[in-house]
Amino acid sequence: MHSQAIKLTETTRFHVWLLIGSGIVAAAQIGNVIISLPLIRADLGLGLGVAGLIVATFATLGASFGIGAGALVQRLGVRRSLIGGMATIAIGNLIGAVAPSEFVLLTARVVEGVGFFGVVLAIPTMLSRITAPGDRDFIMAVWSAYMPTGIMLMLSLGHLLPMIGWRNLWLLSALLTGICSALLAICAPAAPARAPERAGQFLDEITTVVRDPACRVLALAFFAYSCQIFSMAFALPLLLTSAHGVSLGAAGFLSALVLAVSAIGHVSSGFMLRAGVPVWANLAASFGFFVISSFAVYGGGLSPLVVVLSAALALGVGGLAPGALYAAAPQAAPSASAVPQTIGLLQQASNLGQFAGPAVLGLWVEHFGWHVAPAIVAPVALAGFAAALVIRGATHRQTTVRARAGQNIKR
Repeated sequence: MHSQAIKLTETTRFHVWLLIGSGIVAAAQIGNVIISLPLIRADLGLGLGVAGLIVATFATLGASFGIGAGALVQRLGVRRSLIGGMATIAIGNLIGAVAPSEFVLLTARVVEGVGFFGVVLAIPTMLSRITAPGDRDFIMAVWSAYMPTGIMLMLSLGHLLPMIGWRNLWLLSALLTGICSALLAICAPAAPARAPERAGQFLDEITTVVRDPACRVLALAFFAYSCQIFSMAFALPLLLTSAHGVSLGAAGFLSALVLAVSAIGHVSSGFMLRAGVPVWANLAASFGFFVISSFAVYGGGLSPLVVVLSAALALGVGGLAPGALYAAAPQAAPSASAVPQTIGLLQQASNLGQFAGPAVLGLWVEHFGWHVAPAIVAPVALAGFAAALVIRGATHRQTTVRARAGQNIKR
């Protein structure tokens, strides 16, 4: 019996790292277009507008169909969505590798995006099912680092790209995702059978999640976080070059390092949650640092080094937020079957923030200058801080109700 328990533990550990690794592979598909864009523009003669659309394809799909995609994943089955999603990414990469025009490349990115959401919505649902309650918060927090890790791994290939070419990079991505899909088909944990659906259940599941106050508060917090991190990732290279006279190469390198620090924050949230730090405290610390850093980064008067260190600290501490939110999602879902839809809602809120944050900040700075940026950035961070306090109040009420229920049972 003892050896069997060890075997089960080792099997679960393998499944966890297989799933997290698959998410990193999926997230690398965002990084490959970012690092390849200069070569793609030169090869296909793309304008900035089309290039930006190709980069933003994943965000467009997520902002438009996030919660619907979560419901669809639940309907198809998380294991099937995971394996099929990774295979779809591979197909999209193959199409992109031979794309003769921007239209075909954009189509390839749409195909990749559909596969991407099949993967990243299925994985956290599966992780929440296969991990023990005592480990779930930590594992979900570690999972949240999949995005910056995948992007940074792909960005690290930048110095090799002129030698291998962007089309070969797409072929390598297709090979990697194809292998990953096959590995998942062989090794991914089985999912429980889904009961037959009644008519209209698909829309009812979405409506239930959207109407749930806890799900809406988590979505608001994820929107605020996404606004902060993507605004800073978008603004930092421009700020360093235009306002501080830093060279473009140095600004890009420093910005990549700052983004890498955020991954440390994602993983750290797992240790914080395991140590007993509540979700709301992780969120409050994250958004509190975002408020302070907005004045240090954008306010002017500080050296480039201090600006970069402030941004790194903000993204590092700010990385506590997504880990806490992913950990809270299974508990906040109205039912166990609604976990994919809840995560889909968070993904949709994240992608809306990815759109709104850089766009609004760019327009604001264009009209008023960098020094006025805190006036638009800090209020969004304060909204996230308020969401943390709402979560704290809800958690306190749940604890009180459970304590009273336990006292009544003893009586």
